[in-house]
Amino acid sequence: MKLFFAIASLLVAFSAQASDRKVGNIIAVEREISNLYNTCLKNVSGATDKPQSFFSCAIKFTTDGELPVTKGRVLKLMDDRCQVVGEAMNGVVLITFSGTKSPSTFETSRACLERSLSDKDFVKVIVYTLE
Repeated sequence: MKLFFAIASLLVAFSAQASDRKVGNIIAVEREISNLYNTCLKNVSGATDKPQSFFSCAIKFTTDGELPVTKGRVLKLMDDRCQVVGEAMNGVVLITFSGTKSPSTFETSRACLERSLSDKDFVKVIVYTLE
């Protein structure tokens, strides 16, 4: 119960712009997940040889003893050719990507992922860790 109150008070104490801030023995660490494109392609779940409605990958950003703070959308590209969405939840960034015409091939979906990450191939997340 004490841990719950400590975490709740930290949620109020830290803004989304936290960068290695410390309260007691709990530290909020801003972590950058870089090279999302290649990391995502290495972690694609399921078969890539057949067209699908979407392809997905999951990238874990926490280690044992850390609590994820970042939740919600971290990446989005929706236009007439591509649909790419990245959500952070429970210590994992889940990215789904596809072409707008369903089902789409892996090559088409991969090109959409590459296009969505062409300007910014990283995301920043915040985790709480004990000192």
